[in-house]
Amino acid sequence: MKDERGMTLVEILVGLAITGLITGTLVTAIYQIYQVTGWGNNQLRVQHDLQNAATWLNRDVVSASSADISGTQMVLTIPYLSTDTILTRTITYTHSAPWLTRDCGVSTVITVARHIVTNPFPPTDTITSSITITLTSQASDVTGSATLQLDMRPEPTPSPSP
Repeated sequence: MKDERGMTLVEILVGLAITGLITGTLVTAIYQIYQVTGWGNNQLRVQHDLQNAATWLNRDVVSASSADISGTQMVLTIPYLSTDTILTRTITYTHSAPWLTRDCGVSTVITVARHIVTNPFPPTDTITSSITITLTSQASDVTGSATLQLDMRPEPTPSPSP
């Protein structure tokens, strides 16, 4: 066991310093990946909310003949022709921060958007021609908004029987 030598203190310190640099770099890279992934997910949440709400609102408002707005609720009146009679159905949108829900009275209430932070409905009572809805969605530190200008259809009139 002659000529066996151990490591010197300087060699141990250099090894620890190199290990610390490698570990620090890896931890920083993992943290950055985590942050970017979270931010990207929040961007997707906001965009999905805005697109989904715009699709539902456009579909219903374009079919409506009038909209009654009261605070955080919008009730759309949608006429339809059944044989020779004009019938109506109502669809109610409710904003209860941060949820925007749709109730058509037939099935269960559906959630249209989950991150709408401000009341999207204009402060007017009854609208019969067009409506401007401003949606603001926020997920964590990511915010997005969209303004929709939607025109309603005119009230249908039954055609006279020949």
